[in-house]
Amino acid sequence: MEKIKVDVVGLSHGDYRDRTSEFLAEALGKRLTLQKEPENPLDSYAVRVRQGVKKVGYVAVPDLEVVHQAIKGSGGGTLLKGVVAECIEKPPKLRVELEAEQIDWDYSPFDDSVYDGWDYSGMSLIPPDLTAQNDLTTDLVMTLEGKEDYDGELTDLAEKWLQTALYDPSREMVRDRYRIELLLSARSEPELRQVAAEIGKQKGFLMSHDSRAEVARYLFVEWPMQLKRKGLEKYHFTNDSNLSELEERLRAFPFHLYDKFLNDPVDFLREVYYNHVPRRQLFQLLSGIVLMELKGCAQPGKWGREGATEPLEQIERLWSSDSLLQTPEESVRQAIEELMVLKVQAGDKYVFTQKNQWAAVWGILKDKEGLAFKDLRDFCQKMGEWGFGKDSQCRIPCIYDSVVKGTVYIGKSFDKWDNKSQTGRRMQRAGAELRNILKKKNRGKNTP
Repeated sequence: MEKIKVDVVGLSHGDYRDRTSEFLAEALGKRLTLQKEPENPLDSYAVRVRQGVKKVGYVAVPDLEVVHQAIKGSGGGTLLKGVVAECIEKPPKLRVELEAEQIDWDYSPFDDSVYDGWDYSGMSLIPPDLTAQNDLTTDLVMTLEGKEDYDGELTDLAEKWLQTALYDPSREMVRDRYRIELLLSARSEPELRQVAAEIGKQKGFLMSHDSRAEVARYLFVEWPMQLKRKGLEKYHFTNDSNLSELEERLRAFPFHLYDKFLNDPVDFLREVYYNHVPRRQLFQLLSGIVLMELKGCAQPGKWGREGATEPLEQIERLWSSDSLLQTPEESVRQAIEELMVLKVQAGDKYVFTQKNQWAAVWGILKDKEGLAFKDLRDFCQKMGEWGFGKDSQCRIPCIYDSVVKGTVYIGKSFDKWDNKSQTGRRMQRAGAELRNILKKKNRGKNTP
């Protein structure tokens, strides 16, 4: 027998919707029935959860595949029984423990015939981290199952997987999150169990509007900007005569997903999630969307339920032949990226080598026009949002506790920074190089 735990959501829409709190208070230990619902008009893979004849809710999307695999492994019927192991109030959901005779991990319940005849022959425009994600997942699973030796630090491998997994909304990643969380949870090492806990939080990430907005910003704003900065000619974007054909092809993608992107990229990701789009077709669709963006042929009409305008303005600037760096924040962010890879002249040593050197960045930027940093902590938070935080893959991450230790060296104006101590000289070098990079971007008037 194999045991798994799955989440049941949608309690506020079931038969207990008028007394959800009371139901949660008495649900622990209750026996529930999980039943496939192929006639569901919104999701033919939905699994309804009931207590007797009363509808409680539905199995959460991240757990659907494993429930189907458990039903298949236990005889291929339509039902499973479970016991409520945990009740969660906000948002209201149940964690149900299932006991299956066997789980058929190789079984996929999804019918992909809807994609027959659809293909995108253009070059892949997917971030390299995502294209390597499949290999990274294989390495992690094989190592955790003891089928492969890993000569590095397993925690580092797991954390790297967690960082890049966020930006992959494919069906396979939904499944991989579940499997890897299960494997990590069974380990004795506290650091691996902590990664498992983080995966648990992230597992249903596209059900959270804020997470969808973050993923959409990366895929449809930040990544296309990186491609544009590298130069379109490097990616051979020259076949303009076929753009109308490409658009027609994208509009033929099942579930009208391209039209949903044009309506709202954030909600588009929700549709990807609920339609269980497989990675291969999804990556082809995303490549076509990014190309249309870069060619100025795909301008979404809305961004998220709040109707944010900044991402839409950034997408529109992709069309311009001028520099993409048209706002102070965009200019400064790329300047910091250049500083992080800058090496000392005639040497192999980086200019930026210590976490406390972020204090020098703060010293240069804190009074810069167009950057509204309230204080040092706010600055560190913004650096995290820009991709330089402790949870990023930044070579020297910006961490408040480290930065605050360096502020003693930059308490005065730049020309009076300490240059007697070794640490002080590192600060001055980092500050001077950042000033030079900003000046080269033709924004000398804003440079302190």
